[in-house]
Amino acid sequence: MTDKIFQEKVGAVALTIVPTQKYKSNKIVFKFRAPLERATVTKRSLLSILLETNSKKYPTQTAFRKQLADLYGANFYTTTAKKGNEHVLTVIFDMIDGQYVSDGSEILKDAFAFMEEALFHPNATNGAFDAETLTREKENLKSSLESIYDDKIRFASKRLVEEMFKNDEYRYGSAGVLEDIDAITPEDLYDYYLQFIAEDAVEIFICGDVTKEEVTPLIEKMAFSERPDRKGVFFTKEAPKEVRIIHEKQAINQGKLVLGYQTDTLFGDNDFVSLQLGNGLLGGFANSKIFINVREKASLAYYASSRIDSFKGFMVISAGIDEVNYEQALTIIQEQITAMKQGDFTTEELNQTKEMLINQLLETNDQAQGLIELVYNNVLREANLDLDNWIEKIKATTKEEVIAAINKIKPDTIYFLSKGGEELHGKNHI
Repeated sequence: MTDKIFQEKVGAVALTIVPTQKYKSNKIVFKFRAPLERATVTKRSLLSILLETNSKKYPTQTAFRKQLADLYGANFYTTTAKKGNEHVLTVIFDMIDGQYVSDGSEILKDAFAFMEEALFHPNATNGAFDAETLTREKENLKSSLESIYDDKIRFASKRLVEEMFKNDEYRYGSAGVLEDIDAITPEDLYDYYLQFIAEDAVEIFICGDVTKEEVTPLIEKMAFSERPDRKGVFFTKEAPKEVRIIHEKQAINQGKLVLGYQTDTLFGDNDFVSLQLGNGLLGGFANSKIFINVREKASLAYYASSRIDSFKGFMVISAGIDEVNYEQALTIIQEQITAMKQGDFTTEELNQTKEMLINQLLETNDQAQGLIELVYNNVLREANLDLDNWIEKIKATTKEEVIAAINKIKPDTIYFLSKGGEELHGKNHI
């Protein structure tokens, strides 16, 4: 079970311990957070890759991974993500709980020593990252970003976000900007690394059978310099007065229709849970209106669903359709939104959606990373939506509250990717 969460400031670091005896492993997660900006997002993406590849002490990938293997097969990796207009670089260390292995009393100490090496002693010399490593990882990042073009579902979603937030830094992906990769030199990236390690807001989360007495001295030994506290800045975008329609063509077989709405609701807001349930009824689950009416009844879509971004406050409805079905599919989707706003769903459907959302939350929080992400979301938004509170709010949400939340959503952009055909005009408004 999970005991009471412990939180305190340890020097420049905000420490959160999620104590639990549910697992035979411990997970240590460092969250580095800075404003999302084009000038830095690609550097941060490259930096995240370099940090998990090698270090000064372990200059090859083989040596780096061998040391992890020696730590009873520990796993060390990084990710990048957007939380609204915050860019989050996450460093994760998975390790077995020392009590389950012989001579495991020092494993927590050894884990922090490895992370200190990776974070504070990167593979750099004379103010520059190792050129060979950087060149290789720049090519890997290019390949990763270029692959989005071949995945038309991801590409269409990316294009929708770029159009919806064309005057907002949120338009940039968390993995960086393809066109900016070539210009980054080993010296440039090392200069930014120094800024990153000195200025990023740092939050450490540890989930497992550990205590603050064990962890705090290990964090105090790490060379995090003092820095001003910086709270995350989260804001929604107002929907335009006139819906924008973007129609692009490529050599594809299946059209990708993506609709963007502004919800004016963020994680932890009073109507956040109501919006979640509304999204579930609309397109979030297999029993949803969009899935049943667009995909199953009308047989117009290969896939059809909706999702919400709870840190930027928008909803995306996606469908894979034949180009000739554009008008009909759009009309049916619009009809489902209107029906939701008018309360055209039963108490039984709402209760079923509540059960599905609760089960989804329980599955997510059955993993240590899920527990940590939930706590982190609450930290960022200064919210009180832990698992128990979340479930209670779901159970207590009324039909009227769901209707009110859905009535706040406003259309922003229609994006359609097709193989050709007639031009689409401004008549098709959501």
